[in-house]
Amino acid sequence: MPDASLNIGNARTLRWVDPGVLAYHRQRLGGLDFFRAMARGEIPTVPIYSVLDMRLTDVERGYCRFECDTGPHMVNPVGGIHGGVYAILADSAAGIAAQSWIEEGSVTRTVRLNVDFQRPLTAESGTVVCEGRTAKVGRRIVLSDATITDREGREAGRAQGTFMVVPATGSGSPSGSSSGGPPPPAGREFLAEWGDTGAIRAATADRTGLELLSMIADGRLPAAPIGQTLGFSLESVGDGTATFLCAPAERQYNPLGTVHGGVPATLIDAATGCAVQTKLPAGYSFSTVSLTCEFFRAITLETGSVRCIGRIVKHGRQVSVADADVVDRDGRVLVRGTATCLAHPLR
Repeated sequence: MPDASLNIGNARTLRWVDPGVLAYHRQRLGGLDFFRAMARGEIPTVPIYSVLDMRLTDVERGYCRFECDTGPHMVNPVGGIHGGVYAILADSAAGIAAQSWIEEGSVTRTVRLNVDFQRPLTAESGTVVCEGRTAKVGRRIVLSDATITDREGREAGRAQGTFMVVPATGSGSPSGSSSGGPPPPAGREFLAEWGDTGAIRAATADRTGLELLSMIADGRLPAAPIGQTLGFSLESVGDGTATFLCAPAERQYNPLGTVHGGVPATLIDAATGCAVQTKLPAGYSFSTVSLTCEFFRAITLETGSVRCIGRIVKHGRQVSVADADVVDRDGRVLVRGTATCLAHPLR
């Protein structure tokens, strides 16, 4: 089964390859050669890359380049590309640039990611490029930067990542078949379906942010397509708060066989933004200006469902700050983040 995804109206068949195949090739090739083989198309790509139409096109020591075709499955409630997609692109490019320096037997894990949003993207933006470059390489910590540019070469986002060097583990899936070769390249697929985001834009004109989000939470208005794509939903909202629920899934996986760090970053962007939205009057929306996430524990299928709880920290007439925690079923904080948001009339 191909690892590309297919658009059909307000639905998309998401396709990816069993992470066990990637685990086998990662053990066989090692860090830099593994990613170079992926860029050349010699081995399958990563689940989250397939789902978001991301293509790894170039990897060198200290450098990484992705292309991404924007589409309707990536958008937020008002039709723009969700800030979480920026975070996934940036974390991927900066992380691979960091990994390119690491000796065999070790990997890098994201401990901090900061994303600054400079230009909105839409489903019609076409192919965007994300480039990652290492800024400083230490024995235990690697710093990398990433930039996202649109097809006209204009910068849409910029990010800085801090990555910790840790011993490689057997995360992922089976390392091979009983004969010692790669496991069969079993394909996976999931049908993501969503409603008309135009209905949300229309409802924004005469409903407060809290009223609007309450209608999404109880199903009277459709949820954002990105939630269907990545597997999360708005569970509840209150005055200055918003809670999202997410079930870890294979399609969210990164090259190391855990949920990609950009997925909890997406949850944090959603929860902080919606917490701000609950304070806005009718006819207003918001844009995230910056997002910072700190990662404490990896998320896998075994983690079970996680919640992301967003809260207003400081609400202003134009600029607001909110924070959010991603917690597991035992209440342990897995990822923590803060966002700065700018309110504006819905354009």
